[in-house]
Amino acid sequence: MNSFSLEVITPDTVAFSGPVSRVSVPSTTGQLGILPRHISLFAVLDAGEVIVSQTGQTTSIAIGGGFVQVTPSHTVILVSRAQHADHLNETEIQSALARAKEALAKKPAGAEYISAAASLHQSLTDLKIIRRLKKRHL
Repeated sequence: MNSFSLEVITPDTVAFSGPVSRVSVPSTTGQLGILPRHISLFAVLDAGEVIVSQTGQTTSIAIGGGFVQVTPSHTVILVSRAQHADHLNETEIQSALARAKEALAKKPAGAEYISAAASLHQSLTDLKIIRRLKKRHL
């Protein structure tokens, strides 16, 4: 079976490293599917879900924005955050979503607005991933 090396890296840790048969990433222009011997490319990533396929198993990773660099044998995903979807906690995400909405309701400006909007976007993205995974397991 053909495979290639994948690394998912945040400023704090290596969230994933190993051989994979396929990976799907959320670029700012749409979902990108990467297979072995893919042409080289560099793309900007949006917050969303990275879906990793290896030996018949699929792993989902919730990511923040970042970049992907693809070569025929190696792919590197550099992102602001990465968390395996099975470690997402819906209760914590709902709380973060409520805090973000409350902060935005106060009509903040500057850095406060950016932080609240980013938290809202992250929470909504994580909830979408959790709900999709729940449907898959039903």
